Amino acid sequence: MKKAVLIIGSILLAAILIVAAFQHVILPHMWNYLVVNQPPKPADVIIVLSTGEDRVAKGVVLYQEGYASKILFTGGGSDNMGKQAEALGVPAGDILLEQDSFTTYTNAKYSLKIIEDHGFKSAIIVTSPYHTKRSGIIFRHFFKGIDLTVCSAAYDPQLAHNWWKHSESTGWVATEYLKLGFYFLFEWWLVRF
Repeated sequence: MKKAVLIIGSILLAAILIVAAFQHVILPHMWNYLVVNQPPKPADVIIVLSTGEDRVAKGVVLYQEGYASKILFTGGGSDNMGKQAEALGVPAGDILLEQDSFTTYTNAKYSLKIIEDHGFKSAIIVTSPYHTKRSGIIFRHFFKGIDLTVCSAAYDPQLAHNWWKHSESTGWVATEYLKLGFYFLFEWWLVRF
């Protein structure tokens, strides 16, 4: 165990030193790697992940532009997200709620049942920009045979060039890389057995 901790610590230290030495080249790519923003295309449902007014707004815009006739809000805050969507003009009959999930992994797992129950064959995933890479990976794991498009909620494109200068965005990126690592090391392995 001590050897593993020493190896992981050495790898992290080396990574920190490399990033520090080449920060102007590496740091923008760290943001860009996390952001997946595919052009929207018609789908059966728009799936908006967890909470965030920016996520709800993007989902509603896609709905209003006719990309899908239903919106599925996932996570513990989905009831409030549904109410926000209604306030923005989405009819209650076009809103679906998945209220039991508490992680991106369970967002996908529990949303799949709703997708199957409705016979949906395609979906647009909407989430925050830094969350799109991991969300796409996890949803594609569960949504085999379902055509997925991943769209980012609105964000300032200049963020790629200065995310490390702001504590909030630095926290997002650091946390997202940790979660990606956790997914690949643990959850991906667990679902194989």
